[in-house]
Amino acid sequence: MKAALDEAATQLGQLKDADRAYSIAYSVLDHRALNIQGSHGAFAGMVPEHYRSVDVDVRVGSLDLDSTHKIRDESYFSGTSRPHWLVGFEGGADPLRRLLLRATDDAYRGALARLLKVRSNEAVKVEREDDSADYSIAPAQKRMDVPPDLVIDRAAWQEVTRAASAVYLEYPEVYDSAVQLVVTEDDRWLVNNEGTEVRDGRRHLRVATWAETVAEDGMALSVYDYVDVASVAHLPDAARIEAMVRQVAARTVALRNAPIIEPWNGPAILRGRAAGVFFHEIFGHRIEGHRQKDEDEGQTFTHRVGQAILPAFLSVVDDPTVERLANEDLNGHYVLDDEGVAAERVSLVERGVLRNFLMSRAPVEGFPKSNGHGRRQAGNFIVPRQGNLMVQAEGVIPYAELRKRLVAELGKQKKPWGLVFDDISGGFTFTGRSTPNSFVVQPVTVWRVFADGRPDQLVRGVDLIGTPLTTFGRILAAGGDVEVFNGVCGAESGWVPVSASSPSLLVQEVEVQRREKGNDRPPLSSPPVGTK
Repeated sequence: MKAALDEAATQLGQLKDADRAYSIAYSVLDHRALNIQGSHGAFAGMVPEHYRSVDVDVRVGSLDLDSTHKIRDESYFSGTSRPHWLVGFEGGADPLRRLLLRATDDAYRGALARLLKVRSNEAVKVEREDDSADYSIAPAQKRMDVPPDLVIDRAAWQEVTRAASAVYLEYPEVYDSAVQLVVTEDDRWLVNNEGTEVRDGRRHLRVATWAETVAEDGMALSVYDYVDVASVAHLPDAARIEAMVRQVAARTVALRNAPIIEPWNGPAILRGRAAGVFFHEIFGHRIEGHRQKDEDEGQTFTHRVGQAILPAFLSVVDDPTVERLANEDLNGHYVLDDEGVAAERVSLVERGVLRNFLMSRAPVEGFPKSNGHGRRQAGNFIVPRQGNLMVQAEGVIPYAELRKRLVAELGKQKKPWGLVFDDISGGFTFTGRSTPNSFVVQPVTVWRVFADGRPDQLVRGVDLIGTPLTTFGRILAAGGDVEVFNGVCGAESGWVPVSASSPSLLVQEVEVQRREKGNDRPPLSSPPVGTK
């Protein structure tokens, strides 16, 4: 990689300034994965995966204006082809060097053509609101720290997943299900013409189980649970996995029999994991740096730095350097981002006041440097992304007291019931100007809490909706518990691992709408396999 970089930099650096490739970076990712799965009490497969992908990033122009500049009236990177290369595992270094040089030539030609479009676009459009540069200098990094390979007993895990999956046979209302172990090992090589040389990697294991059913009204229901860890030592044992399967099965059956609630608004509690996903979707994406510069974005918080956007008892940080929290490994942990910049703890909101954005090496007005959040899935352009988003609270109260506050709020609003969101599977948010700046969050387990003291009731069939500024202004209190959501997040730069953590939050008013449902009836015949 270094040999190819030196050759490419020498040749492209000799061109006249208008055509000069001033930044070249190579990244190679060696991805290995193994999926071991059991289903309905049978071994359902052991599927390996292995590929080695190559990313070549070439910037033509200058720090102030280069080929990556946003072309107005186009979506981000619209019309910019990004070829993705794979390289073999065998042979010497020469095939990789040849591939890198060919890819550099392709990337340079594409960047040069795009720079012409950028300059033409700038000539015919109004003056930009944010005239900050397109790229920033960052210190060169030297890091050689490859984690050891993950070693698991494949035969033992084949039996663990098979045996655990047999538990679902005791629940005839569960129509499909599985238990799986997914082992992922990523090794990365990164070099650039600024002197960065990186060899590092990521190790990840997930034990997961899911169950599906169909309610009598045709609504498809699924429950998914998992444990994410970074080492074999932290994997759950067979007893914990069986307990997780039974809990998922019981929740699936309970949801099938739960009543649907109508569209509603009123007070609610978001439990820790639910609150974490909630903040990831409606806050985290809006403070990613490139959205502050893109004039097609809604720019919810662009001009609110130094202003209160949350209650004074809440702060928010994003810290990829943290490996564990609340006794859980964090998915969003990394040391260097995909631009070779050291990850930093970023204090986004301090006691309710917005202070910072998540930054890659692309500056925005008032924030000229990266804070180590330039991220991507292999094969995509790099943009600022979340890592470990953490909601922190002062003046917290026990969860039991938070429930009492919920009931008291029901009395103030003269509402017969409120909601508690235990878990959220995911969601999406609209951040652009061409659509309403709103969000949809998809709960899995929702409880109705009655003002008259009746037992809580499990309900189904709702999505949590709203707009961010209104919702943030209605957070009343925080509990003393902290829970972690681990997952992957998809956006412009592909899918990246993330985590979100938060205490439980009491919200004065939320709104729910009916969830989409199917119209097919449940199966008419009995399960083909007897219960065990």
